[in-house]
Amino acid sequence: MASAGQILLVDAPAGLTKLALDQLTHLEQTWSRFLPTSDISRLNAAGGAAIAVHVDTLLLVTTMVKAWHLTGGRYDPTTLPALVASGYNASIDDRTRVTVLSRGAEIGGDLGQIQIDPASSTITLPPSLTLDPGGIGKGLAGDITARLLLDHGAKGALVSIGGDLVAVGQAPDPHGWFVTVEDPWTPEADLCTLQINGGGVATSSTRTRRWAQDGLARHHVIDPETGRQSDTDLAAVTVIAATGWQAEALATATLLVGGERALDYLTAHDAQALAITADGEIFSTLDADPEHDGPVPAPATA
Repeated sequence: MASAGQILLVDAPAGLTKLALDQLTHLEQTWSRFLPTSDISRLNAAGGAAIAVHVDTLLLVTTMVKAWHLTGGRYDPTTLPALVASGYNASIDDRTRVTVLSRGAEIGGDLGQIQIDPASSTITLPPSLTLDPGGIGKGLAGDITARLLLDHGAKGALVSIGGDLVAVGQAPDPHGWFVTVEDPWTPEADLCTLQINGGGVATSSTRTRRWAQDGLARHHVIDPETGRQSDTDLAAVTVIAATGWQAEALATATLLVGGERALDYLTAHDAQALAITADGEIFSTLDADPEHDGPVPAPATA
């Protein structure tokens, strides 16, 4: 997932950290678009044929379709051809791992046409449609892994992948889980601290995953309406939602909506968020806590 991870356990049996790491490694190998043997790469190369996949991939693709509907298409996992064409074809942590797409791959498509068959554990994509787990994979991996840790005896667990995280069960502090949000302009500094009772927290930003192509600055957020890098006025959006995958999808969607409509969009989707524009203006659905130096507490989400 090309991201650093962090696992925090509360009152847990021995061995659960390794269990979590093994689970995340499995999901990386199963979902990565940079590994030719992954389920996602095999689906993208199938040309419309049914492909047998792991049960976790059935869940991933089912969740992609849910997120696509939830956001009205603003979260769109089919924009991979545009991302590859703009220069993001190799993994940022291993340039030898490269995404290879068929010549017929196209942007967009109706995700409702994806055939998901749990009975045979197969998925069939329309011939020109390809999928990118980016924008939802880290959140869903956090959801799966956090639940696994509770099922194996942890009283509480926090799973963070590249800063997107899921917190479940008992928090280590009686006031809840405390999560810092970095400043998109000064990553080594904290913008604020969130206080949550659980759920998912995810950030989408045009300030990360950046590169240059043909002398132009590029970033990883593709606008599905144009097939090009988004020209949003927002630099970053951090969303708090009931699950990690919802937080990720809504963060991307809100970034695309832009600052003027961000708060209305989030309210309509029953989510909490903090958004910061390229000019440094902050939009927030959260309430500041005067008893702390800058924290922004959020209501319970799970």
